[in-house]
Amino acid sequence: MALALHIWGRLHGLVSLEIYGHLRGQTASPEKLFQEELTHLVRALGIPPAA
Repeated sequence: MALALHIWGRLHGLVSLEIYGHLRGQTASPEKLFQEELTHLVRALGIPPAA
């Protein structure tokens, strides 16, 4: 349960910032930021990268 909340919190937070326009002016590429966050999360969880 704690793992699910951890994942949900990180991704929901980033998506919420994007939806409400809080990333404008903070980053030129919200999509790249989201992808980097997903990559970091997957690595932190110890999931091997897709082949």
